[in-house]
Amino acid sequence: MGRRRWAASSMALLLAACGAGRSVPSGATTTVGASIVVATSDVDTSDVATSGPCTTLLGPGSTTRTIDRPEGARTYDLHMPSIENGARRPLIVDFHGTGGTPALQEAVTHFGEIGSTTGGWITATPQALGPMPAWAVPGAIPGDDIGFVEAMVDELVADACVDPHRVFATGISSGAAMSAFVGCESTRFAGVAPVAGVNLVRRCEGEAPVSLVAFHGTLDRYVPMDGLPGWDGPDFADLRKFYRGDLMATVESWARRDGCATEATTTSMGPMTTRYEWPGCRNGTKVVLYLSDGAGHTHPGATFPPGVTPSVGDVATDIDATEVIAEEFGLVDAPNP
Repeated sequence: MGRRRWAASSMALLLAACGAGRSVPSGATTTVGASIVVATSDVDTSDVATSGPCTTLLGPGSTTRTIDRPEGARTYDLHMPSIENGARRPLIVDFHGTGGTPALQEAVTHFGEIGSTTGGWITATPQALGPMPAWAVPGAIPGDDIGFVEAMVDELVADACVDPHRVFATGISSGAAMSAFVGCESTRFAGVAPVAGVNLVRRCEGEAPVSLVAFHGTLDRYVPMDGLPGWDGPDFADLRKFYRGDLMATVESWARRDGCATEATTTSMGPMTTRYEWPGCRNGTKVVLYLSDGAGHTHPGATFPPGVTPSVGDVATDIDATEVIAEEFGLVDAPNP
């Protein structure tokens, strides 16, 4: 099974969004129930009836949809599989990086393509605002992106047969920051999977448990795993700048939030990547970190075009982040050996 490629021009637009999702293996099967279970009281379903068969108002295929918001019209790309037997599907919200677009993010992850092909999930890829589109995460720009994203999720629960208890977010670089941010600030998400950016967002202990599956490279020079001096201290209060704290301390704070064990277990995934998991989390959640030795500010599993030397660093080649996210969140079974 070959890895996907994407144009060098896309790399220039998406800082470090340089990965490509691999197709789901032919031996894989989609699952009806996800392994991530969130207590009903922890997820705001916005009074949408979610029991019994569902009738979607949207047909299969890829479309761009618009939501009217106080800040103006907001858009997102929607990738719908065929919905059979009235069964609700999980939703993946996939955030592009600064300067990106939904189309470029789909070219990176292929979540929409794979979810539609397997029928395993629905994918929504929202568009940020601004001439250099950026998400309203503290440290970026002002705005109500949380309100936009929650309105989008509620719309898809009502119209697209989304299961409100299986809504997940991912993204790379500043899109990773946005995925971590919704995990802290929104009640709509069961799990988040930031790629190269979980430590761009302040810790949010004390909130309801939300699963975390994070990815990071040890040689990420844009979001250093050791953080930046002073930025993770109590005196740092400049919300105009991204928080850049220590990676392990940030992930460990998610483990405390979710009531997990204080010590992580480790598993080697190959020559570059180690999987850290803090077991025993509350409400069926999980906290996992994939740390790739020697990798930069990149999406694991990327393939650069021949002759391209990326400024963002090397790519982990022993895992594919798109496949791993789908497996960790129970959206697709792991392939048979």
